[in-house]
Amino acid sequence: MRKALLFIALFALSMNGVGISISPGTFLIQDVPLGVEYDITANQGYVIRLSNVSPSAVYILTPRRPSEDNTRATGYYDFPEPSWFHTGQDTLVISAHGYAQTQMWLTMPDDPSLYNRHFLLGVDVSPTIESSKGLLSVGAYLLYRFETLPKEGVKPILHPNEMAFVPSVVTFENVKVGDIRTKELFLYSGDSLRGQCRFYRLDPESDVAKLTILTSPGFRRAPENIVFFPEEGWLSSEGTKFFVQIAIPEEIKFTRIEEIIIAEAPNGNKSFLRVKLLKKE
Repeated sequence: MRKALLFIALFALSMNGVGISISPGTFLIQDVPLGVEYDITANQGYVIRLSNVSPSAVYILTPRRPSEDNTRATGYYDFPEPSWFHTGQDTLVISAHGYAQTQMWLTMPDDPSLYNRHFLLGVDVSPTIESSKGLLSVGAYLLYRFETLPKEGVKPILHPNEMAFVPSVVTFENVKVGDIRTKELFLYSGDSLRGQCRFYRLDPESDVAKLTILTSPGFRRAPENIVFFPEEGWLSSEGTKFFVQIAIPEEIKFTRIEEIIIAEAPNGNKSFLRVKLLKKE
């Protein structure tokens, strides 16, 4: 059986002096561009950094599809090709009580099916047998979330159990008191997802909201009863028209507001839509 996988930013094991800490253990990057080399470290400041509190060790970094390790996150699907994720070094040598780190990049092709998508990538961090020197092997598993650029007018080809909103982000700009506005979009599904789909607001206090679908930087969750949408709809690989409406009855305290709408298929598969409101200055 494959070694246990740890979904954490910091892990330490006090046994025979063996331990490791890794940061960041998870992150979310939105608006990932396609068709170019995207420098995660330069644009977001993230590096994979390993600190060792045990004797020196050598660690191998291996990007993986999370489903291969029975790992999932609500609304996110497998990263299509792990080799699109690159690190400056895939082998990190850590001296006793020292650290090592590496930069990260993404290179995703400009493919209509890759816009508007929510992808999950696993990075396996494993010590080599030679460097563990007979001690208990300590490894970790990093989970990274990538949301590609939203784009209207594209028709994605999805895996059988996947869903995707097009566009994946709807933005209402210059919102003011008294506004009632509606925008239309489409929900696409793979061949295995058919029947009636239900839509609902993500509970901001739920574990899913706190741990997997992170709030966009600088945005506050929307107050209830200002964002409206259907309760149900039919799934189709050809796309089902969907609408979102906002109604602003009174002054809102925050200038940047976000609502997250979950689409849930009859068999439990989920996708989500980000709705953003920007108040008129």
